[in-house]
Amino acid sequence: MDSVPAFSEELASLAADLRRLRLERGHRSYRELAARAAKSRTGIRLPVSTQSDAFRGERLPGLDRLMGLVRILHSYDEFGQERPVPPHNSPELEPWRRRWRELAAREPVRHHPPPAPATSPRTPPAAPASLSPGGTGFVLGHVLTTRAGSNRCATFSSDGRLLAVAGDHGENGVVQLWDPLHGTALGEIVCGSGNLTLAFSPTGHLLATGGMDGAARLWDAVTLKPVGEPLRGHRHPIDTVAFTADGHTLVTADDDETVQCWNTSTGEPAGPPLVGHFGEIRALVCLPDGGILAALRSKHAMRLWDLATGASVGGPLTENITGPLSAAFSEDGALLATAGRNETLLWDTATGAPVCSLPKADDRRTLAVAFSRDSRHLATIGDDGTIRLWDPSTGAPSGPALPGPCDDLDRLAFSPDGRMLAACGEGNTVVVYHDEPYTGSARTPPLAARALDSALRERQAVALPPLTTETGVALRRLAFAPDGRRLIVRAQDRRILTWDPAERTPLLPEALWEPAGTMPWGLHFPGDGGPAALWTPAHRPVGPLTHPVSLIANVAFCAPVQQVAMVGPDGRVVVWNVAGGGAVVTRGPDAVSDVFALAAAPDGSVLAAAIDERVVLWDPAAPQRSGRVLDAHRSTVSAVAFSPDSRLLATGDVNGTIRLWDPTDRGIPGRRLSGHTGQVYDLAFSEQGHLLAGAGADGTVRLWNPATGEPATGLPLTGHTGSVRGVAFSPDASLLAASGDDGTLRFWLLPDPRGMRTARLG
Repeated sequence: MDSVPAFSEELASLAADLRRLRLERGHRSYRELAARAAKSRTGIRLPVSTQSDAFRGERLPGLDRLMGLVRILHSYDEFGQERPVPPHNSPELEPWRRRWRELAAREPVRHHPPPAPATSPRTPPAAPASLSPGGTGFVLGHVLTTRAGSNRCATFSSDGRLLAVAGDHGENGVVQLWDPLHGTALGEIVCGSGNLTLAFSPTGHLLATGGMDGAARLWDAVTLKPVGEPLRGHRHPIDTVAFTADGHTLVTADDDETVQCWNTSTGEPAGPPLVGHFGEIRALVCLPDGGILAALRSKHAMRLWDLATGASVGGPLTENITGPLSAAFSEDGALLATAGRNETLLWDTATGAPVCSLPKADDRRTLAVAFSRDSRHLATIGDDGTIRLWDPSTGAPSGPALPGPCDDLDRLAFSPDGRMLAACGEGNTVVVYHDEPYTGSARTPPLAARALDSALRERQAVALPPLTTETGVALRRLAFAPDGRRLIVRAQDRRILTWDPAERTPLLPEALWEPAGTMPWGLHFPGDGGPAALWTPAHRPVGPLTHPVSLIANVAFCAPVQQVAMVGPDGRVVVWNVAGGGAVVTRGPDAVSDVFALAAAPDGSVLAAAIDERVVLWDPAAPQRSGRVLDAHRSTVSAVAFSPDSRLLATGDVNGTIRLWDPTDRGIPGRRLSGHTGQVYDLAFSEQGHLLAGAGADGTVRLWNPATGEPATGLPLTGHTGSVRGVAFSPDASLLAASGDDGTLRFWLLPDPRGMRTARLG
């Protein structure tokens, strides 16, 4: 009877200890912690909402979110100074992991309402009584029939909007993509080899496959076309493919105990293969800190290896494994589930000790195991096709069994949010379960809504009516606030205007004016949802800059390292240390003068300055020895922009040519993107890096896929009657805004970057 009060009290105690740890480590703001996580290159993401929930004790965060927050807090010492982020298995983290498991065991069970009647033609048949919500609430969503005679693997994209299923069709392999929420087919990829294994990149724009021919292949998840040549290096069939947390590396492992890492940008091997007779790989996980942990079976023993170093981790977990074995890691690598002929066990990978054993159902053997990303659920599937869900912290069932419509299922996959579960196997059937009743509507959506939905599915940008300032004054650059609820626009008359992009109405003025003269300036957003604040060398805010943006070409912010680069009155670039009281840190190379446009890599490692037909790159910490000149334009470069991951630089010139460069490659000219017929005034990447937009003097906005260099829409986005001066994506990339000399703001609804609709309409 007291389980709910006990859970609430323990959750409040956990939140209090998190707040105390935050205070002890320098009392960093939410934005600082999020920036530190992004800068750490560990793959940890700390949205403000996650931090707020954890510090206030609003709800129990997922294990990976909690441990990510604790690791970032521990990346500061007791004096508040930065230190390396501790690895996931650091001893100082174990008490927090233990507390999460204890809390998760006490968390009250969620109850769902009974399924609503469904009469839509696409609605699946009513679920049997045994599938009704109870504990986990998973119910039958869809039974999909594929073209493959046998389905070998299934995986969800990082946002859960795509389900890829790989199987054999004749002598070829086929990968079919589905909308797992609505059960509709979206397309397919035909490969030259069967017996495929799959993995989506962390951003979801790439899909990797591995096959019987020993080759791995990369595919564009939007166009379903190959990206580069096949990655050949294995002499045996590939059993496993996985991306590292940053997406820069693909790891492949074959059935001859050979592991190879590949650079996803170049398609070249990232180091020599790891070859050893250390055992058959049964499970593999790429950790946020760069480690690659593998569970290896040798004879009757199971061991852990760090494939990044080639070293064994501890002793054997067990030496009495018999029969076929399935294994799976939790997302953070803290837990390993193994299923043998005799029993299914959970292991603590940090200590090598068993956590618990799952009860065995009669004489049934477990064929597959899978963790949800937050480690709250472990799914198993037996040789009778029955799927069971377990609480990994206790080994107790977390809901009723989910009988499948067939008994040949032997593969499992959770969606990243844990709200969908897919199962496939030797037949041509894929079963998708939802953690709440399917809510297909019996009402046919209005024709207009269906037309809009169709346009977005077909990757067409849909124009909205323009907005005009009350005086029709020309508009220059623009930027979205970090929460996407405001659009900040610089006008030619020096006003800084604010609009609500959803309601499409002007908001109350934020009392900001562009400084007079040539003084460098920018904006930042010091509070969650608060007004924008002005930054100039003479008006420096107290404390760190949070989400700074520049609306002029001669200022660039290096937010992670709290520096700002700007062009001074003499035309030279100066880098200021914001956190150090505004002191000048470095000056640009001697050759950098008369700069037309300036950009900073988001990770703060590189600055780019446009000078006539050249772009000069340099490390702001060592400007005199790290300069590099990009010299492939034939006219003055007028716009520069870095991708969010700092791996691409886009440059545009006055003749309308745009080039994409790898800032680290010194030998290859940037790929040319064509389309504009006049000067390129502005360039912008979407926050996910899937799209690049250019604003031109020809009155158009154009979109490209940076991964392929191909246009992302069939036609340019038109409507402006003069030059387009600024372009910006909303944080979720569902909306594109552009400003022009004609005094109008124009908006386009965008399809999902991976080819899916932005939202379900009707």
